[in-house]
Amino acid sequence: MSEHLRSQINGLYAAYSRCSVDFVLNAIDDDIDFVSYAPTQFFPYLGHHRGKPEFARTMQAAHALFEFLTYKPVLLIVEDNNAGAMLSMRLKQRANDRIIHLFVAQFMRFRNGRMFELREFMDTFDAVQQVLGQEIKT
Repeated sequence: MSEHLRSQINGLYAAYSRCSVDFVLNAIDDDIDFVSYAPTQFFPYLGHHRGKPEFARTMQAAHALFEFLTYKPVLLIVEDNNAGAMLSMRLKQRANDRIIHLFVAQFMRFRNGRMFELREFMDTFDAVQQVLGQEIKT
């Protein structure tokens, strides 16, 4: 089961990177509960959402703002129906061609072969500085 789930997750990352919305939606639960812990004043499409329509909107909003150059796991741990991944993301901000590089941790739970829960964490301070293109004074 673990190798099958590992393959499924890698396929999901590849599809997400290409903005293959239908592929991704086919692999997630209708009532998926997902949270990306990020400041919504800078990333308004992130935060806490539920359901396939919200997942599609979030995915489309992210791809409208960024071209996904790299979106791949550098570490993927799978146990039973749970997985954790550290993703390397290289994005090009469409508004100004600025390259953003982030590492993001994701934790997923699967039921009946579909992802039903996703939690995502990133260094939001670093992400905001890169998106703004300036250091934030603290």
